Amino acid sequence: MEHITVVGMGNMGKAFARRAASQGFYVFWWNRTREKVRDVPGTPISKLADAKGLVVVFVADDKALFDVLPEVGGDYVALSGTYSVDGVRRSVEMLAARGRKSFAMPVVGSPRNVEAGDAIYIVGAPDDVYTKLRFTLERFGVLFHVGDSVKAAALKLAYNSLLISTVAVLGESLSLASKYGVKPDVFRELLSHTVFKDFAARYIDRMLGGGTPTFTIRNAAKDMRYASLAAGEAEAGNVAISGVKALYELLTAMGYGDEDYVKAGVLAGRK
Repeated sequence: MEHITVVGMGNMGKAFARRAASQGFYVFWWNRTREKVRDVPGTPISKLADAKGLVVVFVADDKALFDVLPEVGGDYVALSGTYSVDGVRRSVEMLAARGRKSFAMPVVGSPRNVEAGDAIYIVGAPDDVYTKLRFTLERFGVLFHVGDSVKAAALKLAYNSLLISTVAVLGESLSLASKYGVKPDVFRELLSHTVFKDFAARYIDRMLGGGTPTFTIRNAAKDMRYASLAAGEAEAGNVAISGVKALYELLTAMGYGDEDYVKAGVLAGRK
């Protein structure tokens, strides 16, 4: 398959377009506000119906997803943003009613991972579609095939809720230690002797530093809301997930929505 169309040119969409171009695909892209898209390869399209080849959708949320799907063209549609389980279920049904083959393919990893080709793609495609597209998809990263779009969406939410919750608790624990005069380096040194060694090494400096985030507190609030909805629908445990959801929603309401999501626990510790 020579054509790739990326729908939604946020951080992940841009990274995917760059990866596609580096792998020799002819790239098309669509974004609601074209004038905001800079320094990406490919040809912009003004109409979603002009999408070609494999169409990879990275729009922000369920609402944006339902806005673009009625018009999108292409041969196959991969839903690669983080969406609710119900949103994915309805989207696949909507596209099937239009005669379009689609599947969930959420990404585990950052834009850097996507562009480098070492992101993980949770592929919810049926076996026949997966077999047909596997060679193409392998050029983008590590494939984790689960064969069902609802399972793929649920697995991504389960992963994100674990990561977001763990980062929040690490930040609150760091804040707790700091309130009693323990410096961050001392806390990190303790964790270096435990199972949290790699996690602390990766995130503590980021919690305390600056830089432009690629995933914000507002993004995390949305993902935790979808995870909580999925847990409620399945009658699964939802105490910790809903608690972390409330934290990120509160911080967003307080004006911290554009901060790096890893800072949530540290921000919550401020007076």
